[in-house]
Amino acid sequence: MIKRVLALTVPLFMITGCTNSVQVGPTDRASMLTSASSWTLYQGSPSPAPSSSSAWAPDLVASGTFLPFKPGSTAITYEPKAVPPGATATVAVAHAAKGTEVRLAVEGLIPRRTYGAHLHTEPCTALPDQAGPHYQHQKDPKTPSVDPSYANPRNEVWLDFTVDGYGTATAAATQSWIFPAGQAARSLILHAEQTKIAAGVAGTAGPRVACLTLPQR
Repeated sequence: MIKRVLALTVPLFMITGCTNSVQVGPTDRASMLTSASSWTLYQGSPSPAPSSSSAWAPDLVASGTFLPFKPGSTAITYEPKAVPPGATATVAVAHAAKGTEVRLAVEGLIPRRTYGAHLHTEPCTALPDQAGPHYQHQKDPKTPSVDPSYANPRNEVWLDFTVDGYGTATAAATQSWIFPAGQAARSLILHAEQTKIAAGVAGTAGPRVACLTLPQR
């Protein structure tokens, strides 16, 4: 299994290099996400396993290398001790008539550490909170949203993962709904802790430690 993970992550490093930019559309940038033999799915999630590689056809791909904020940054580390500068992430989204599938691959993170990861409503800025709340298919009328009826992996996109000994991980989420045109999620946020599910804290996962902007769809 370790050898298969390495086969996934080496191309990711080569693709992202030392850039700090968002790239949209080219399916070859998501091709490394089709070769993973297993995926991290949130425990208890009703989502089915990711599609087979033959059925995987992403129409949005965002890649970036996490660095301290500079004007124009689209991949930012807010806590270098949790997300070292130079760590990378690629998010790919596929839309189909039956719903949405989101895949995430990361490299260069702290080995054996577990991170929370969710899609958020706004692009990344110098201030972590400006990326907005979690994207919700059915929006909670109360804020912050900590009600498990809304803050759950069926209504939001949760991509929590545990990093392997080489600093890499993959995660996936499948949803029965699609992002409305012009109202899609705009960022991936990495959190310092695994996502909680209990009432009153549902959806929380500790401080926001990194952010990758997703393009407007």
